[in-house]
Amino acid sequence: MAQVIVIGPGGARTTANTEKRFGESKSEYERLIAGEIPGREGYKDADKINYNDQYGSHQTGDAVDSSYKGDYGGEDASTPDSQRESIQGGGGASSSGTSAGASAAQHAAAMDHARILFEFFPEEVLKAYADKWIEYGDEDLAIAAARTTPAWEKEFGYLKRPDKTLIMTELEAMASKASFRETLAEVGIADTSQFEKDFEDLIKGEVAATEFQTRIDLVYDAVKDNIPQVEQMFRDRYQIDTDAPTIFAALISPTINDKLLKGDLKTIGVGAEGVKAGFTRTFAEFEALRKAGMNQQQARQMYSGAQSVLDVGARAGGRDIDISVVEQAALGSREAQETLTLAAAETQGQSSMIGGARKKDGKVTGLLEQ
Repeated sequence: MAQVIVIGPGGARTTANTEKRFGESKSEYERLIAGEIPGREGYKDADKINYNDQYGSHQTGDAVDSSYKGDYGGEDASTPDSQRESIQGGGGASSSGTSAGASAAQHAAAMDHARILFEFFPEEVLKAYADKWIEYGDEDLAIAAARTTPAWEKEFGYLKRPDKTLIMTELEAMASKASFRETLAEVGIADTSQFEKDFEDLIKGEVAATEFQTRIDLVYDAVKDNIPQVEQMFRDRYQIDTDAPTIFAALISPTINDKLLKGDLKTIGVGAEGVKAGFTRTFAEFEALRKAGMNQQQARQMYSGAQSVLDVGARAGGRDIDISVVEQAALGSREAQETLTLAAAETQGQSSMIGGARKKDGKVTGLLEQ
């Protein structure tokens, strides 16, 4: 934008942009000389009046350059000597809470300008931008300078890489956070306030919204089909009595190491199949199975037929076969497999004997009652 100098009464100076921004019917300069900017009404018709610039011999409409001494609020008979540019020199006097050389009215106008451009900025960052805009009179320079201030660092420091380049703009960061919140809402997490630091860490780690969606899908797909069992497993693992959305929230938090997270999800998947089939085990026992190589699909196949295998063991002369033997056999333990094979053989032998047993009222009597 073209930044020009505007000279007002009493030696007052300011700057304004002559180009209209998107959505504006008038440029800042046009509104200024029309007297339409609150706190800067004294510059009305400045383009028609040859006001005297005491320092720099500028005229209204001159481009801002290195010779410009800075904005000044002007002076009259009531102005203290300590604030008179005619006494103190070019550049004006500093006033508390404003940039050097800027009057309170000019600072208020700069704040209005800042709010139009960055309405989502916290108040302290808006003030930092306004100060820099007064100082430089250029939006690009002002925002670049504002990004070096403590106020900006406190609110948006996570947007800078170690080499000081920006990962994304502040507005892009707000959009990313909104996308993260929408993704969480899809799995029932309405209150995302606890995730603000996690969102910032995601942006700092340059995790795109699509990658975050993949992370959420990883968790949701692992637990959605076994919600009650997963809740029980989660309570056993983390000693937390909570609901499904909160479980999702805890599982997807990037504060949990990704490697551990993926391992826990796999363990929960294995455990959920066992719990659904009626076999109660500790998280540590399910985790041992997962670490030994068992996945959720294998667990589903094993646990779905485990009870019939245990029944075979019970019929095989009361052999000591429990679920752990079935699990070890599924993992490839030769000893466990031989135990089950022997039990099955004994059961088949008994069935042959039953074939010749005497029946009464449709029931087998003698060697084995059924």
